[in-house]
Amino acid sequence: MRILYILLALLCLTQQVFAGVKLEAVYPYNLDKSAAHVVHGGSTMPLFINITGFDVPHEQPAHLRVILPEGFKALANDKWRLGSADGRQTAEADWVLPADFGQSFDLLYIQPQTDLARGQKQLLVEVSGDGWHERRELSFSYEPAAAAVAIASQPGKKIDRSKFNWYIQSVTLPVDNLGNKDDHAAEGVVFIRDTTLEGFRNRMTGDGATNWSAVFNHPATFLVLDMRNPQRDVRLLKFKAELIDKKTGKVMPGLCTAGKNNEVSEHGWAGDTGSVNETTALISLDGKKTQAFIIPLYVDYFTVLEGDYSLRVTVSGNGQEKVQEVPLTIAKKHNLGLLAVGFSFICLLAVLAFSYKLKGCIYRIGARGAITVALFAALAFGGITLPTTLIGDLLHVFLGPFSGLVTGILSGMLLYLLVVALLVLFRAPGVLTLMYFVKYMLSGLMFGHFTPLGLLSMCVNVAILETLLYLSGFYRRQELGKGYMLFICLLMGVGDALVTFVNMEQMMFFYRLYYADWYLALYMLVNGLVYSSIGAWLGAKTGSKLQQVMGE
Repeated sequence: MRILYILLALLCLTQQVFAGVKLEAVYPYNLDKSAAHVVHGGSTMPLFINITGFDVPHEQPAHLRVILPEGFKALANDKWRLGSADGRQTAEADWVLPADFGQSFDLLYIQPQTDLARGQKQLLVEVSGDGWHERRELSFSYEPAAAAVAIASQPGKKIDRSKFNWYIQSVTLPVDNLGNKDDHAAEGVVFIRDTTLEGFRNRMTGDGATNWSAVFNHPATFLVLDMRNPQRDVRLLKFKAELIDKKTGKVMPGLCTAGKNNEVSEHGWAGDTGSVNETTALISLDGKKTQAFIIPLYVDYFTVLEGDYSLRVTVSGNGQEKVQEVPLTIAKKHNLGLLAVGFSFICLLAVLAFSYKLKGCIYRIGARGAITVALFAALAFGGITLPTTLIGDLLHVFLGPFSGLVTGILSGMLLYLLVVALLVLFRAPGVLTLMYFVKYMLSGLMFGHFTPLGLLSMCVNVAILETLLYLSGFYRRQELGKGYMLFICLLMGVGDALVTFVNMEQMMFFYRLYYADWYLALYMLVNGLVYSSIGAWLGAKTGSKLQQVMGE
């Protein structure tokens, strides 16, 4: 027992020995480490003070005292009391350090006078409490501003300090998260997502219920705030963006700030941020003369209205405030996506309505025809779906959005070669539908692609191509001459171009993608008309040769 008591006593003694307070002070506090220990004339730079208390079982008061070098002054605020001692300004504050372990920190902004000479300066930080005292002496170099030196050399001239303050140079939007200009829209135009059919969209893509927290915490766009900082200030500033009605000048609803996640206010957009009808952020000037900030802009999709506004950008801090307004147009992209989805459902209903005729088609082509359809569908899956799925991502790495022009050789040319060859062999309504359906089932079984969107895309292909073939008289014609087959091949190309347009539009609707008009036209022309027409013509030749072999 004595040994146990001795160990407990040593433990308590160790805790008392190592208990205490640690003071950390940095001036000038600068995110740009290359410029540390240098204060430029006219700049406002912060003194960072951090007090760490550890192994103290109760709260303890701490008195802070900062003695500035001669010619330096602290900017007034409600946390510090300013005074003077021996011709040098002082700043004092009283803190309460937390019990056990905790950190208390603050920034005190300090500004030099304009007539100081170049040289080394010292700043003293003292912290005292019950039975303890900490002291730090900070040395730094002072460099007069070039403008101040030039004017000082000219007698009778004074420095106009208003010309050497930080200010907003420009506000540019929309940009992406890297600050690059957004080619999706004209300058000053922000397209926002239409959340009216958000639940329907997510269920069609297989995402389940709508995660509204993710919707509201995703930026609608980004803007670039270009700041000029001639004095090379280092300070934290508050950024605020508001929508302003051009006629009345009132703040309009529509912007919000990404919410906080906690157990009380739940998640994301439901969280209380204290900011209403505005997007806020903190930015830090790091002592550079020019600095650009990429700031996300959040939109409240339930309250925002389309229209023309002024975006008021306010940057404030330490009693200073700069405001700049830029024109902004809020628009919901009313594209053809919804019409494409409606058309896809019409195609789905049409396929379902005529599906009962597939039984008659199978009886008509017989067992040999059914086996041939299954064989061609397997060839289409193994020679088209499988390679494009496996190497499509790899090609996208090297070719980007133009990778589809390469995979389109398979999904366009080779596919229509098989389709038209099969139709030449067995010219009956429903053959094309059977082949697409078997190919869809194989793809779903192998890769798990049983999604409502995949079913809609297949029905669009079947409905458009079957309708064009029926209206052209392909199934009723006795002989297939070269001129007529050339017409059918071009018709298949036009049909595939229409299929490409509908499928890409509904992909933009469901997955919130964006395809430029020229990109859509390029895919419709190359992947749709050119590849499919060439593939159909090759399929006609192939089907004719196979027909001769089967006839023999």
